[in-house]
Amino acid sequence: MQRILAVIFFLAVFLHQSQAQCNTTNCVGPACKCMNTSPPGGLSLANTPQLVFLAFDGAITTTNYDNYTFLFNNTTNPNGCPIGMTFFIFHEYNDYTLTHSLYFKGQEISTHSMSHLTPAATWANKSVTEWTDEIGGIRDALSKFANIPKTSIRGARAPFLQSSGDATFTAMKNLGMFYDCSFPTTNYTNPPVWPYTLDQGFQHECAIPPCPLSKYPGIWTVPMVALNRNDTVCSMADACDKPNTFEETYQYLMSNFQRHYTTSKAPFGIYLTANAWFQDAQYRLQAYKKFLNDILVNDDVYVVPIARGLDWMKNPKPLAEVPNFFNCPTVTKTPCTNYTCYYEGDASPVGPRNMKSCVTCPDVYPWTGNPLGLP
Repeated sequence: MQRILAVIFFLAVFLHQSQAQCNTTNCVGPACKCMNTSPPGGLSLANTPQLVFLAFDGAITTTNYDNYTFLFNNTTNPNGCPIGMTFFIFHEYNDYTLTHSLYFKGQEISTHSMSHLTPAATWANKSVTEWTDEIGGIRDALSKFANIPKTSIRGARAPFLQSSGDATFTAMKNLGMFYDCSFPTTNYTNPPVWPYTLDQGFQHECAIPPCPLSKYPGIWTVPMVALNRNDTVCSMADACDKPNTFEETYQYLMSNFQRHYTTSKAPFGIYLTANAWFQDAQYRLQAYKKFLNDILVNDDVYVVPIARGLDWMKNPKPLAEVPNFFNCPTVTKTPCTNYTCYYEGDASPVGPRNMKSCVTCPDVYPWTGNPLGLP
């Protein structure tokens, strides 16, 4: 018991020191940003866009692909460009051909893990090598089988929001990852806190330990600012009590958005496991769409992928220049031939599996330690 209390005391002291030691002298913006509720670059709230991050966890399947495209089709930012979402993808049951399609529709593809194995608690003790295999492995698989540029895959989210602290971030640093979005905050929700860099260490409360204790210059963390529903809070929107009607869903999203929009204008995130929230509840999907249409009436609201939002924070432009900054993405299309791959026996370490790929089927089922399915 004394050892546990000592660890808790050490973490509390460390986090206090991390917050106290980050200042404008040792963290010069806009490339470095301390945790606070102020917009980057000294912008006034009136001159700051309200960024909205829509992120979804899990494999891309036919069902959720249809839901995603329903949400972003014919939905545009004030400058007339399509909105952008972020997808944290794990390998199991992922359709890489649909992943390819999402990317070339202007959506962000990010990493979740290769295996996404349970129980969740095991992820707290994984080594740097294991995290490198998981994060680097799914990035390699996404690039290869969805035929998208590896350099475009810049973000990470830990499975079940359970990191191993420094081991996770050391792996991210070694892999050259740009940001993480795994750490909830319930202490910094009103006004909501902005994303910040880890140049001076992790600075908000450690809701799901272990959290990183070292400094990681240039890596951003996007705090998962908790949502409020019926006086309960949740970092994943589907973790709160599910709304039972169209109107409940709409009010749930809008009331939390307004808390950001009317205070600090910190990015508003809706983080979801889509299958858990939209399945058998089309009214939630319809209410989500109406919510998007209604907030985008405002000329200062932009729904963008997380990485593009952080790019703006590194180079903050006043509201008048935001339409050009978030201009319509132009990408050079790469081919995607629809291959259906099947594996069993010695060709799959996890039992019979199907996999949809943009390129010729690998010899064995891709898995941790062999993400490209090499013989």
